[in-house]
Amino acid sequence: MKYGKEIAIGIASGLFASWIKSLVEPPLQELGEKIWKPTPEQKLLYGADVNGHPENMPPAVLVAETKSLVSKKPMTKSQRITSLKIVHYVFGAAIGVGYAIAAKKSKAVSSAEGIPAGIAVWTLTHGTTLPAMGMQGKVRQMPKAWHVWEFGSHIIFGGALEACRKILNHLPDCSAKKK
Repeated sequence: MKYGKEIAIGIASGLFASWIKSLVEPPLQELGEKIWKPTPEQKLLYGADVNGHPENMPPAVLVAETKSLVSKKPMTKSQRITSLKIVHYVFGAAIGVGYAIAAKKSKAVSSAEGIPAGIAVWTLTHGTTLPAMGMQGKVRQMPKAWHVWEFGSHIIFGGALEACRKILNHLPDCSAKKK
């Protein structure tokens, strides 16, 4: 397989970066909300409150709306939160694969320790596509604190993605034939 090693590294790096992102979001949200207190209405916007309303985060909204096309029975809060986690990690792994393959083809992709990749992921998801699809409030409507934790966690995601990719890329290739 032409990119077998990059696919494996990308999956592992994407899962790791997603895990790191999930760890930093809550404290970043708390920090942002100490500086810019959101209104109760703002916290109810899709995607605005990972700590208090994880069932309203875009991955959970996507799964709930997709399920509603098939079944009239709505998802429970618990099901929505579980779906959030599954989509979060699957999407992170997919981004990791694309990133690892692109980084192999061009060193420019991994420039600045993955931070531009994290910014690109935020821009292509939370900055444009998710609001356009109605899966998240429009960027200008989101609380100021949201920018701290959502944008900040994507920068950290990009850095974690590149750090993990670098480490794994230096491991010996287990599939290499011994001479």
